[in-house]
Amino acid sequence: MHWTRRRDLEGGKELGVWLLVDDDGAVEEELYVETHEYRGGGFDVYTATPDGEWTQKGEFEAVEAAFERALDVIEASPHPLSGPRPE
Repeated sequence: MHWTRRRDLEGGKELGVWLLVDDDGAVEEELYVETHEYRGGGFDVYTATPDGEWTQKGEFEAVEAAFERALDVIEASPHPLSGPRPE
């Protein structure tokens, strides 16, 4: 299994989307950085499973901090990130 960034799924309030996929390409978990600036809020980081279970990983005022938290979640995982680490 590995994490992969899915830029084609980003848009609207999803600023960053990573998928944890198995060797057959099935999605095991999703990781999101989401903005709530449009309603006066900040940024959320959360994971979701295909079964609809959501786990919040943090709320942040700055987008940089939200992306750092998302990358920390990936790095704490036993599964590697496929592709370059975002700057």
